[in-house]
Amino acid sequence: MRIGLSLMIAALIAFVPAAPDAQAQGAAPAPPQPNPAAPMYQQKGEQYRIYNFPGTGESIPYRLFVPATWTPSTKLPMLVTLRAGNTVDGPYRAGNDLVKQATQRGYIVVTPMGYRPLSQPYYGSAYRIVRPKPAEPAAGWTPQENERAEQDVLYVIDLVTKEYNVDTARIYLHGQNPSGSGALHLAAKYPDRFAALVISSAPLEPGAYPFDRLKGKMALMVIHGDQDTVNSIEASQKMAEAAKAAGVETVYATVPGGTHLEAYLTYASQIFDFLDKHRK
Repeated sequence: MRIGLSLMIAALIAFVPAAPDAQAQGAAPAPPQPNPAAPMYQQKGEQYRIYNFPGTGESIPYRLFVPATWTPSTKLPMLVTLRAGNTVDGPYRAGNDLVKQATQRGYIVVTPMGYRPLSQPYYGSAYRIVRPKPAEPAAGWTPQENERAEQDVLYVIDLVTKEYNVDTARIYLHGQNPSGSGALHLAAKYPDRFAALVISSAPLEPGAYPFDRLKGKMALMVIHGDQDTVNSIEASQKMAEAAKAAGVETVYATVPGGTHLEAYLTYASQIFDFLDKHRK
């Protein structure tokens, strides 16, 4: 679903930018805050939102779904699903099975851009994915863009959490392919933020990842489609085994008929079954 220009403009003013005087004095820019006077404040349904990135003033989009059952007094869980493709507004996002399941189960779903709409978003991660042709993480990104991609995710999580009174004991993170590496990076760096982690077709080199950072903090689901011709299903299985060996509560699933891009969508019901079992 594409949102009209008027709603995009309304979203643009939905948040208060950092104070210019603080930036001028060299202080760290204040994080963005929800604006109760904004036209789209606490709106429900599928939305295309924009906020001003602190310190630069750039308009950064994100995609948001809020169930119709939400009220200001409710505390719903939230799934943060990092983007697949080069946009938060692509057809993979609107009305897909993750959103359909979220509608039925009462979840907020948010997709941050990761600062720039470039290919291969790693969100600050330096963990390489095991591929037939290995590639360096965030190839084509500048170090600053990669760092800001991580910060963008944190800003968006905090914005939505404050605006919609999200249950902070039930915030979940999902990533696919390079964004799966990003999700694992964010989970290891901020383990107190997430109750569970879902990784699709993003096998990392097990020896390079600090699974001990997840132990006792969050559960891990690793999935891989049996029709995935891009990344190695065996490598995903080995990563799941390494996580289990490190003491992480881990579930591995091969998705029958699952392709590289769609396995996590066809497995959406089972993903939410897994998420429903975990909280901080």
